[in-house]
Amino acid sequence: MADSIEGQTIRVTSKDPDGGEPIVSYYAVAEPDPIKASAIVKETMEATADDLIEAIGLIPAEEIAALGLSPGEFERL
Repeated sequence: MADSIEGQTIRVTSKDPDGGEPIVSYYAVAEPDPIKASAIVKETMEATADDLIEAIGLIPAEEIAALGLSPGEFERL
C-alpha cells in the first residue's frame, strides 16, 4: 500500500491539578520517527513543562491504516 506509514504510541503524563495521581493518556501518531511523533502531540496539546511526553513503541502500518490516520495525524487511544 503506497500510503502505508508506521506510527508511534505516545504516552503523556500530566500532573493532576488537584494534587492526585498523575493523569496518563496514550496516543497513536501516524509518524514513524519517535521524536517527530512526540513533537506533534506536544505542539497540538500545548503541553506545559510539567507534562512528560514520550514515545513508548512502534505501531505497525496496518494498525495506523485501521485507525484511519494520515501522515502527521493522531488520535487518543
